Amino acid sequence: MIDGYYAIDYQVHSFRSHDGLASIQDQCRRAVEIGLDEIGFSEHKDFDPADPMADYFDYDAYMTEIEAARREFAGALKVRAGVEVDYQRWFEDRIANYLDSHPFDFVIGSVHYVDRKMIMTEEYNAGRSAERAYRDYFKATADSVSSGLIDILGHLEYANRRGISAHGAYSPQPYREELENLFRLMVERGVPLEINTAGLHHVGLTYPVADTVEIYVEQGGRLLSIGSDGHEPAKLGYQYTTAAEIALAKGLTHLCTWESRQRSEVPIASNLE
Repeated sequence: MIDGYYAIDYQVHSFRSHDGLASIQDQCRRAVEIGLDEIGFSEHKDFDPADPMADYFDYDAYMTEIEAARREFAGALKVRAGVEVDYQRWFEDRIANYLDSHPFDFVIGSVHYVDRKMIMTEEYNAGRSAERAYRDYFKATADSVSSGLIDILGHLEYANRRGISAHGAYSPQPYREELENLFRLMVERGVPLEINTAGLHHVGLTYPVADTVEIYVEQGGRLLSIGSDGHEPAKLGYQYTTAAEIALAKGLTHLCTWESRQRSEVPIASNLE
């Protein structure tokens, strides 16, 4: 049970994502059990025609299930309908056209591919030095923010999922210039940083690491989201307290919540109200 914090999970997947392992109803039921105040579904929407899952997401079926969950859990849980877009610059126009005709509460932008190679594969790191692998990734991430299409930057430093095994221990310091430029852009655009706890069971580190959160704050960042990337109820709200404590230790005191792509802020800790 999560106590002492306003508890959100704005990176949650269900069967409406191609890799989801639970229904929206089951995820909401678990959210109530562990004490979440808000659950934000962020189903995958892919746009690369070469991706066999590009047309998997069914918006109408998703919204029907979201509305049913809102009725069932009214008064116990706020249910937000979001989407996680797989950003690649070459299909920016497809993302824009889709979002123009499909309303959501929030849009997460995540980089899973660089130069059409999936970063969580060995292929991406093969033939790349650590510096090139990470710098190419950070450039693509900055492009996603520059696009103006996203509300939240998803799982920054996700390149660590295979990068650590390929290149060794990670530190943000060699990439400080790239990160500072990215964070100044995020501050200018009003795009929150997500602390994603899935990295704790992937590589033993949050996405991004605590030192990177500190760089974000140094560059004027104050907007924050927290997500588990939970594809099943057992991972929902995973290590929420860890993410909240990192944020508070680095000087971030509020969380962003979303409705119809309009941002509000609430204190992370109940004693900050």
